[in-house]
Amino acid sequence: MRRFNLILLGIALIFFVWVLHEVGWATINHYLVQVGWGWPVLLFPYGLVNLLEAISWKYLLVNPPPHLSFWRLFWLRLGGESLNQLTPTASLGGEPFKAAALQRDGVALEAATASVVIHKGILVLSLALYIFVGLGMAPFLLPGVRQHLWALGLAALGLTVAGVAFVVVQLRRPCRGGLRLLDKIGWRPKFLDHHEAFFLGLDGAMSGFYRQYPGRALLAFTLFFLSWLLHAVEVYLMFRFVGHPISWELALCLDALAMLFTALGFFIPAAAGVQEGGNLLLALGFDLGLALGAAFSILRRLREAFWLGVGLIVVGRERE
Repeated sequence: MRRFNLILLGIALIFFVWVLHEVGWATINHYLVQVGWGWPVLLFPYGLVNLLEAISWKYLLVNPPPHLSFWRLFWLRLGGESLNQLTPTASLGGEPFKAAALQRDGVALEAATASVVIHKGILVLSLALYIFVGLGMAPFLLPGVRQHLWALGLAALGLTVAGVAFVVVQLRRPCRGGLRLLDKIGWRPKFLDHHEAFFLGLDGAMSGFYRQYPGRALLAFTLFFLSWLLHAVEVYLMFRFVGHPISWELALCLDALAMLFTALGFFIPAAAGVQEGGNLLLALGFDLGLALGAAFSILRRLREAFWLGVGLIVVGRERE
């Protein structure tokens, strides 16, 4: 699977370089130079995004150690997300890093693991809502897209079903069920016997959280949804800085639909190629042009590169 992901990554990168060549390097450079001193401003929204997501993560931790601050979670989330994005692990490579770091900070491993699993489910559900908001706005901003909305809607519905199923599975004690199934078919590895207490504790932490703290789950979901809205602010600023301002409504709609394409490429590191292809198609669909679509993709990738670099520094410091 990893080799397959890396092959897809290579194809995606070749496609993106070809698109940039077709647009023209001089044209791309022109848009990037126009940003000028706006670069620090473009980096700021994602910092707020990560802060909101760290705060939402905090509410999923029951009775955390007093010294575990929002800022600590901010840095750990950056590190974990950098691993999610840069490793061919279907956006899951950073979750063990987060759980292990929390355990070193004094959180029980079962509670730490439960928090990252629950947070992943909330991420998917809040993203699905954000995408549906964008889909609801699309017919008013781009009447010509109506005949294609059913396909986008089906993709968004699939994402929603996956998110709901993921949460329902957490409520039904999946580890216990999995161990029983392995026992029935006689395929249970011996090493699982030594970790059975952990898996049963993880089951209890996940299912118990939803039943005992539904308000916290809803608050975490709300904060995550607000973080998605900040992505639209980023899009608004990017187009303004390249000299082609767009409305807030168009920025939100464009970003929400772009996130749908990115979600579909979750199995490719950083959704490379899929994200760019989606951005270019949407830019053409919204009559923004191929050059602006390519410039937007590059600006977003440069912002990602900055924060991913910070995240990798966090990972390196944690492993020292």
